[in-house]
Amino acid sequence: MKRNKILLFALLPSLVLAQPNIEDGKLLYEESCLNCHGDPYLSNGLDEMTNTTDLLYMVRACAKHFRLNWNQQDITDTTHYLNTKFFQLDK
Repeated sequence: MKRNKILLFALLPSLVLAQPNIEDGKLLYEESCLNCHGDPYLSNGLDEMTNTTDLLYMVRACAKHFRLNWNQQDITDTTHYLNTKFFQLDK
């Protein structure tokens, strides 16, 4: 039982980080994404987005390609912002 509690506390920070923050996503978008994509959001493969998993993959790929040094929370926040503002994809 003690081991399960330790595991739960070890996983707790990742569960808290899973909640997207749309305001942080907007700031990250404005600081980084607008440089290439512009506003309104334009992207190669825009018509290929069918779900939020695809969008998350694209945000992660851009962050890695441009060496944005984003953590998982930054990627989640930006994905949530983009989906809310531009895509309105189902989960």
